[in-house]
Amino acid sequence: MNILITGVAGFFGSNLAEYFLNKNYNVIGVDNFNDYYSPKVKEYNIKEFKDNENFKLYRIDILNIQDMQKVFAENKIDVIVHLAAWAGVTYSIDHPDTYIQNNVLGTTILADLAVKNNIKSFVFASTSSVYGTNNVPFTEDMPITDPKSPYPVTKYTGELMLKTYSDNFGLPVTIFRIFNPQGKRMRPDLALSKLIRSCEYGDEFMVYQDLDSSKRDYCYIGHMMDAIDYVLNNPFKYETFNLGNSNPVSLRDLINAVQEVTQKKVNYKIMPKRKGEMQITFANIDKAKNMIRYNPTTSITDSIKIFYDWYLKQDENYKKGLL
Repeated sequence: MNILITGVAGFFGSNLAEYFLNKNYNVIGVDNFNDYYSPKVKEYNIKEFKDNENFKLYRIDILNIQDMQKVFAENKIDVIVHLAAWAGVTYSIDHPDTYIQNNVLGTTILADLAVKNNIKSFVFASTSSVYGTNNVPFTEDMPITDPKSPYPVTKYTGELMLKTYSDNFGLPVTIFRIFNPQGKRMRPDLALSKLIRSCEYGDEFMVYQDLDSSKRDYCYIGHMMDAIDYVLNNPFKYETFNLGNSNPVSLRDLINAVQEVTQKKVNYKIMPKRKGEMQITFANIDKAKNMIRYNPTTSITDSIKIFYDWYLKQDENYKKGLL
């Protein structure tokens, strides 16, 4: 199988590329190595497999139609996993135009190319943030009416755009609403990365929400990759699935779990609340369990340990967040 992964050098994309290469799939990766966080981190993410004979990298932007057309012209692509996006709630409030361009227009360009090239399965990574202030646990059939920042608005717009491509052109689309993944190569700006650096180097971990009422549905990324693999081989006309752990963890409990794994203390500081943050993410995963054999079994402590064991083996500048 020939798989196109957009955003291949990011946290999720690099893990997914490695996962598929280990299954002897061919991976065509696209990434523009933008500076939302250090491009050197993204280079670091792909260093272990960039020379794999089954991996081909294009350093291009999905907004460049001519470059993207070239990718399809030079490769027989069977399926697509579309991960490329500007992420982050807080940053999107100050830069909505960037999110509209990349997350909406970029998705539309890719969907159009997918139709023209008879793609057999199109997977789109959406976000749990689309649920906004809905009651928990979140189910896929809930109305989406109150996303709290431009980031989830653009992601939900991408979902709707892909629905029109499925309805009008027969593009097989699966939407995955991703809930707080954890695993090796985590972005340096994500909570677990910051907490580990706090334990190892004494960095201040800024707390912008209540330690007990703020909760996140953390999930080991390996289970999510199994779900993506299943759908690529068993495509749907159009379906949406939650990928989480169905077990929200408070910020205080996350800190305690990190301290348990590292046997070191987190140095945290209470800060004023930020705009756009959700109070809780909590996935109902019954649909994914029933339809795509999704079965997250890794505990929060074990997922932290997986990341920490990997982290300790990395270069010192990477560990310190200095790349």
